[in-house]
Amino acid sequence: MTRSALERTAQRRLVRRRRILASIVLAFVVLVPLLGFFVGPITLKAYDAGHRVEPICTVSSAHSSIDSSRSLKGVGSSTSQVVFETSDCGTLVLQWGVTRDNEDNIARGVVEGGRYRFDVGEGSYNMRGFLNAIRQAVYVKSFEPA
Repeated sequence: MTRSALERTAQRRLVRRRRILASIVLAFVVLVPLLGFFVGPITLKAYDAGHRVEPICTVSSAHSSIDSSRSLKGVGSSTSQVVFETSDCGTLVLQWGVTRDNEDNIARGVVEGGRYRFDVGEGSYNMRGFLNAIRQAVYVKSFEPA
């Protein structure tokens, strides 16, 4: 092979490496956020449905609240909920069985400083520090005095 043929081969290999590297970088830039924002929450919900834990937490305060959502088309909904601030488990949110009629009664029925047993998904509970930091609720299915 002549020198120019060797140079062309080396140039093609360099271009191929750069394309592969660019594809890898693009995959990380696109796929990692995609997995984090879409696949992650779906996986966490599925895991939580089959893996439940019942931690006992000290409730600092409880108050009723409304959670609102809105789609890109402008359609939205609101959901009644009770938010529990705890000293040892972070912020926990109850939506199951909470309506506009009973949300205040549920919140008023919680004794501040009282210890309660919460039914919560294991994955969400284990990730509660991270979820609370990004302002994502850790949902509980039920609670009772411990």
